[in-house]
Amino acid sequence: MKTLRTIILDDNSSFRKSLGEMLRNFDFIEVLGEAGSEEEGMEAVKKYLPNLVITDIRLPGLSGFEFARAVKSRFPGTQIIFITLFDSIIYQREAARLGFPFVPKGSLLEKLPPLLERLSGMKDDLVKKTGKLLILSQATMGEKS
Repeated sequence: MKTLRTIILDDNSSFRKSLGEMLRNFDFIEVLGEAGSEEEGMEAVKKYLPNLVITDIRLPGLSGFEFARAVKSRFPGTQIIFITLFDSIIYQREAARLGFPFVPKGSLLEKLPPLLERLSGMKDDLVKKTGKLLILSQATMGEKS
């Protein structure tokens, strides 16, 4: 499992703070900083070199999609999660085209935690551990037969 070193990019400061508080409850997430615009977001990425940016799609200046293109070209190892109030098929398609997940803000509590677990490798670790336990259990059962 890897630590998700995270930047939150959203123009709503109350939302940023709430999301940051939620993320700090996960032991595999380190919130490095917050930004309210594409420009501040790029400065934060340069400064902290996160491996994850959670960004709103609608930002002052460039869109979250334009921001993601810039990050992807300059910092290819950085993952992006798009969030927005608008659950639009157009937004979903653009996010998919860029290769990053899309989560509507109305579904964050339900959809974001499993996505973060997957990005951290937590689910992969659990599958590996569960698989080892299954093999051990089968071997032990076979010995008793």
